[in-house]
Amino acid sequence: MVFMDNETKESLDFQYILNMISTITPYGMMYKEKMKPFVLGQEEALIEELNKLECYIPYVKDKDVRRAFNNIFGHIKDLRNSVKRAMEGSILTEIELFEIKNFLFLIRNLNKLMKDNEIPTWKDMEIEPIEKLESLLDPESTGISTFYIYDCYSEQLKAIRESKRETDKEIKLEKKTIKEKIKEELKIDLRPDGTVVIPKDNQPLLEKIENYPHLTYVSETYMNIKFTIKPTENITLLERKLLLLKDQEEREELKVREMLSKEIGKRRKSLFKNMASIGKIDLILGKAKYGLDIEGVKPNIVKDHVISIEEGRHPKVEAFLKEKDLKFTPISIELKEGVACITGANMGGKTISLKLVGLLTAMAHYGLFIPAKGMTLGLSEYIKCSIGDMQSTDNGLSTFGGEIKIVQEAIEKSTAKGLVLIDELARGTNPDEGYAISKAIVSYLKDKEAITLLTTHYDNVANLDKVVHLQVVGLSKVDFADLVNNMEHENKMDLINRYMDYRLRVVKKDRNVPRDALNIARIMGLDKEILDTAEKILKEK
Repeated sequence: MVFMDNETKESLDFQYILNMISTITPYGMMYKEKMKPFVLGQEEALIEELNKLECYIPYVKDKDVRRAFNNIFGHIKDLRNSVKRAMEGSILTEIELFEIKNFLFLIRNLNKLMKDNEIPTWKDMEIEPIEKLESLLDPESTGISTFYIYDCYSEQLKAIRESKRETDKEIKLEKKTIKEKIKEELKIDLRPDGTVVIPKDNQPLLEKIENYPHLTYVSETYMNIKFTIKPTENITLLERKLLLLKDQEEREELKVREMLSKEIGKRRKSLFKNMASIGKIDLILGKAKYGLDIEGVKPNIVKDHVISIEEGRHPKVEAFLKEKDLKFTPISIELKEGVACITGANMGGKTISLKLVGLLTAMAHYGLFIPAKGMTLGLSEYIKCSIGDMQSTDNGLSTFGGEIKIVQEAIEKSTAKGLVLIDELARGTNPDEGYAISKAIVSYLKDKEAITLLTTHYDNVANLDKVVHLQVVGLSKVDFADLVNNMEHENKMDLINRYMDYRLRVVKKDRNVPRDALNIARIMGLDKEILDTAEKILKEK
């Protein structure tokens, strides 16, 4: 069973949460992309994950430790393909060998960091330095991460390089002798590369050079002519010898790289295990940091299928309000199997409350801390949402048709333990039929194993037995005389936000939907005559 479909994730802004979890290494990013929820039956595994997260919180708070982690993680590259190539018998390039050597040093540094700071690890997160491979790639124990094919890898390579050095030395020595002779005989100094540029107006010198045995023409411009040392027969032989030695050196270096690649391939399990451990540590540090950023708490995971949130906050909405110097009103709610209905005026925060319950529940299932004072949760098998405009242009469905399609999908799952969230049930059709459908759906879901939370603007939908009626406090406690006095001195939207109480309260099942809509209309400046007529109509109803 799919835990959350794409529509539900989008409705709950779940991707926003994932985007806020910062990972640094390619392995941490990989594990973040593969994050899966803990579902019903995986309570112990989720508790263990949350405990790990709790253990890492102090180290995230320690700026020095966090900086040390970032410094190491920032240099880690994705070497999975290189290790796989070595495993399959390919010969790695010097760049790949350098990167693996550097990775081994980073593993050692990470292991030291964790041991020095007594940072706990679990079996699937252990960092294990691969000392033999590290020594193989750093045979002279330089401790420098740069890679070089050392002479000690091969006696033949050592001999070839020695011969190369001697041959190069002979070439330079003979060229030096020729340079000195040219300087003595022609009174000119050659450049370090053995060339000289002679102006064309220096005809006497050019005539001397024309038949000179140790210089040869290279190129010319409209002003100068360039010459270089003419190789002697011995220099030509030495240069040919040098080319052969370079070819031998390359072939011998290839053998060394082949040997090193095989050794890396043999240790693929250790390398992959360290990559996995780094990814898990990186992800848990990212989750811990986000938990601190939202002042989150560890949810209490229980066997009973319940959701209890104490002063929960919607992180995305809270961040948005903070930019406007406004505060999010925390929401407290207790839900169990069956149906709970939220009633209240538009702008009263019903939809946000619905999203908050879904988002915090999803976060807990994914092993994250929760932006709340406390949360108790029994795991579900799924979360299903019908929130927002469900019009489907692809299927030619109206808003009502799209909504009913999603509600039907939720109803089909309702015999399993899950969370169903429905916003403004049957809002896309006429009021009489919408009320009838809403009440019928509530009646059907109230005895199912799913926890269903819905919002409605219909009276009496929540007056069935076993249905919990939650009401937005709204403007019910507002002194409207005081409010009217402030209406001319304050932005009307800000005024509503300041006076609106978004908290939920449990009310008796026969309590009507509150009439905050009239008060909101009054604040927003709707004509007084219209408002008076509306109040009369309500009294007559």
